[in-house]
Amino acid sequence: MSTKTVRYVLNSLLLVALVVALGSGLVVDRLDLHGFSPHRWAGYALAVLGAVHVARHWRWFLPGRSAPATRTATGELSDAQPTVPEPAAPEPVARPTRRAALVAVGAGAAGALVGWGAKTTLSPTPYPGGDVGLFYHRESSLGLRNLLGDLLDWGRRPSQYKQVVGTAPIPLPSVTDAPVMSFDAALRQRRSLRSYANRGLSTEELAWIVSSATAITSADGRRVAPSAGALYPLETYVAVHRVDGVDAGLYHVDVRGQALEPLRAGSVAGDLLVAGLGQSFLREAPLVIIVSGIFQRTRWKYRQRHYRYLCWEGGHVAQNVYLAAEAAGLGACMVGSFLDGSVNELLRVDGREEAALGLIAIGAR
Repeated sequence: MSTKTVRYVLNSLLLVALVVALGSGLVVDRLDLHGFSPHRWAGYALAVLGAVHVARHWRWFLPGRSAPATRTATGELSDAQPTVPEPAAPEPVARPTRRAALVAVGAGAAGALVGWGAKTTLSPTPYPGGDVGLFYHRESSLGLRNLLGDLLDWGRRPSQYKQVVGTAPIPLPSVTDAPVMSFDAALRQRRSLRSYANRGLSTEELAWIVSSATAITSADGRRVAPSAGALYPLETYVAVHRVDGVDAGLYHVDVRGQALEPLRAGSVAGDLLVAGLGQSFLREAPLVIIVSGIFQRTRWKYRQRHYRYLCWEGGHVAQNVYLAAEAAGLGACMVGSFLDGSVNELLRVDGREEAALGLIAIGAR
């Protein structure tokens, strides 16, 4: 293979890796992803190709080795290399000209400026600009303007509990020996954990996590996490990858029975990896909690403010899981960047009446 062909292939691969690294880097920045494998591997490829490029063209980087200028047919100076080398000299090594170096430096500086201002430029301003989140926040604010909206029919109150029919629930062991770590220690030591020990979880650890998120703690149905109006619109699903005594699969949590209702057989780790935009720890975690919301459970009473309350309650449950995991020597990480449609399809929900709100990966430290 000729030197020209090798150089062409190497430069092409460098360009492809650079484009992938740049594109995935923008995605990572915009969606606040962690452990995004396409960006990581593109970076590795870029580093390796850069090292190979430097090794093959190390003479470019020697001081005082600028490319000689030649004269064109019109007598003008040109930075181009001679097309035909002298008979006694070896094939010249291509080196960047001063003009090319200035262009590269200028392009780098321009790229840095564009990147620095990209986030502000790409983020829409609230009004006008189409920021749906801020628009909803304004429209759901309490005040006189909401009186007419309150006269609308917001539907009836649905059932407070969901059940997966046609399956035999798998009871979880009772939580009798709770971890002894103090609340203060768990609160201060808690951190999001995205790297886990190479072991599965026990059924007792699974039961402890599920109980911390969903357990009913009073005769009138109150639970461990607070809920607006005690309406409890959240549903909890468990993606089991490696838990002793529980087959890999996707399960719905029966809150009243503290049991797992089978929804899908077999590991869904690969599905969560894809739905989570390549965040590799979703595949590596022995357990992933998926929290969804049934909107009408809160909507019938709190009307347009119901979505605020669902998001708050998702945060309450997530913090319970974080502290429970910390106390048990485990680690948790909440994931908000995921393809909603893919996760909803995995849960077999429509994304309208019920929709996924967040994922929590859990594993041993």
